[in-house]
Amino acid sequence: MAFMAAVVIGAVVLAFCIPLAVFVRSVAYDRAIDNADLEARSLAAELSMVNSAAAVERLLLLADGAADTTPATVYLRNGQIFGRLRGTPGAVPRIVRVGVSAETAMPGGDRGVWEPVRKPSAAAAVLVRVPSSLLTKGVTREWLLLFGGGLLLVLIAIALADWMGRFIVRPISDLEAVTRQLSIGDLERRVVPGGPYEVTEVGRAVNELADRIDSLLASARMTGADLGHRLRTPLTAMRLNIESLGDSTARAALAKDFDVLEAAVNRLILETREPPAPPSHADLAGATRDRMSFWAVLAKSQNRPFGLEAPTRRVEVGLDKAELEAAIDALVSNIFAHTPEGTAFRVGLRQSTGGSAV
Repeated sequence: MAFMAAVVIGAVVLAFCIPLAVFVRSVAYDRAIDNADLEARSLAAELSMVNSAAAVERLLLLADGAADTTPATVYLRNGQIFGRLRGTPGAVPRIVRVGVSAETAMPGGDRGVWEPVRKPSAAAAVLVRVPSSLLTKGVTREWLLLFGGGLLLVLIAIALADWMGRFIVRPISDLEAVTRQLSIGDLERRVVPGGPYEVTEVGRAVNELADRIDSLLASARMTGADLGHRLRTPLTAMRLNIESLGDSTARAALAKDFDVLEAAVNRLILETREPPAPPSHADLAGATRDRMSFWAVLAKSQNRPFGLEAPTRRVEVGLDKAELEAAIDALVSNIFAHTPEGTAFRVGLRQSTGGSAV
């Protein structure tokens, strides 16, 4: 559930964050270009009323002092250039000469905003240079906030999904453990109901079933005790009658049959009183992993590469754990006894379609 929450919420966050990141960068770019365009237009409007080169230079110095991050360059009609920076074009582009504003690329990733001086004056055009750092100013911080917030949402979703998964799985795991103990004869175990409503109801039903089984077993034991009391009195009377017979041959034959009957009755009473023996079964996958951890020490000391392939889930078989471990030990010990040191081996456990394990 946590993995699915991470995938789904992560995909949703990316679907929103990537377009927003592009939009943030576009806004920062447009803001820098618009400010430069405003500066170029203002300077061009002031230069349209100036007819001397000295006045042009003075206005340019004032403009650069007010906007030190976006230096300006003024092209005069006589070919002279004021405020020329490294990489600034040596001539006004044709489109600007005909009176159209323009934007051009400049060295180092900078951008140039051109504004023509439309009224007759000493200046012909204004170029405002926008540094590349200004084009992305604040973008990194906004991206960090944007993707950091998205990552936080993903982490919150993972935590909530993990909590929900544990809220559902833990009661089911407890229920599975209790029912397994009940199946092997530990009838004192009970479930502590918890989790979702349905799981809680199943836990209560399992507890009621265990109580019912306890009640039936207690009733069976009481019946066995009462059966012994009821049967032993007539059996004693029958033995006395048999021993009082005068015919020794008939008495011996009847006594032999009576002994068989009495032994059968005693066995029946004993089986009725005793609780049923739990069925023998164990986890073959768990036993395989446990024994391989034991044999791994010897394998490493003999430089034997080895592998283990066993399911993580339980593989129930009709043997107890001691018998399983003995069988696995006998199988693995053959490798060490009949192959030279350094021989690699692999122990694999798989389940067939019929339910058996190999």
